[in-house]
Amino acid sequence: AAVPHVGAPARWAAQVGAARAFGAAAGSMPPVVAIIADTATANGKALEALLPELDGKATYIVGNSVDAFQNSPNLAEVDVIVLAVFAAGNPAVITDIWSSCPKVRWVHSMAAGVDTLVPVLNALPRASEIPLTNAKGAFSRSLAEYSLCAMLHFNKQIPRLQANRATKTWDRFTMSELYGQTVGFIGFGDIAQSTARLCKAFGMRIVAFRNTRGASGGDLADEVHYAGEGPEGSAKLEVFRKSDYVVCSLPGSPGTFHACGAAEFGVMKPSGVFISIGRGSCVDEAALVEALNAKKIAGAALDVFETEPLPNDSALWNCDQLLLSPHNADLTETYMKQTWEVFLQKLAAYSGPGFAGFSDLVDKTKGY
Repeated sequence: AAVPHVGAPARWAAQVGAARAFGAAAGSMPPVVAIIADTATANGKALEALLPELDGKATYIVGNSVDAFQNSPNLAEVDVIVLAVFAAGNPAVITDIWSSCPKVRWVHSMAAGVDTLVPVLNALPRASEIPLTNAKGAFSRSLAEYSLCAMLHFNKQIPRLQANRATKTWDRFTMSELYGQTVGFIGFGDIAQSTARLCKAFGMRIVAFRNTRGASGGDLADEVHYAGEGPEGSAKLEVFRKSDYVVCSLPGSPGTFHACGAAEFGVMKPSGVFISIGRGSCVDEAALVEALNAKKIAGAALDVFETEPLPNDSALWNCDQLLLSPHNADLTETYMKQTWEVFLQKLAAYSGPGFAGFSDLVDKTKGY
């Protein structure tokens, strides 16, 4: 039968005992954490190597099936569920174990995107009342760097330089600058704001489209357009119209499905470049292919796609003016440690005296 993993299996009883002793000494029991991940995967093994850092802070159970968790005598005591989708963690396992975990008080996603998790939670009894957090901020720096890389790729005409080298062509064309150009952000959360800071260092102008007035980071933008201003969709179109580069970092949700489509690409400058680093479902790929092939825009950079891996028959593979990466813009050497540190910080707050709740919850009605 499958067995739950708590540290090294041989240490399971000792680990639970140590945690119970720690809780007694501290005056309260440390949390019991159920981590949903496949420790047979490469990312799962990397996550597994970090688990000893929970010693003395929590009792932890790791599994990726209902059978694995049901073998744990601590399942009924679980008050924190952690999902690691990058380690092939299956969100459906939450449904399978939910009725056996009546004490759950917090759910955390080790990914920033929660589009596969939120529908699961929304279908469960009492889950609407349980706080959900994510790895917001863990990957913003790497995605910001990727966005600037994409801008420079087209701005400095890197494909042209590479082609000239291959043909031994000495072509002293006029080189462009990012300085003074406008970058528009569709969604202005942590990833977009980190990107905007780098853009500011290049002397670029920032135009943002966002839903919420009064949210943090507004001072980074030279101009902000809000959903709901003017006729439906007009605020977003205005950002596309004004920008030399458009960066979409929207999360995946029913409300953001194909948020960037034919209408948006149709108002972009012919010299404009579209960059997608949020969720692939936010982009109408057929409309983007048409815009690229008809040279309505100068180029695009995609790190996320509607279907991943990208199917061999996707027309995107044949678009010349497309910079394509396999959803690895944030898959850095520090990827695992960064998301782990975010979780540990939240766990420390959750376990600390006077905890009054998290300040950066995911809104399960919006999906971000």
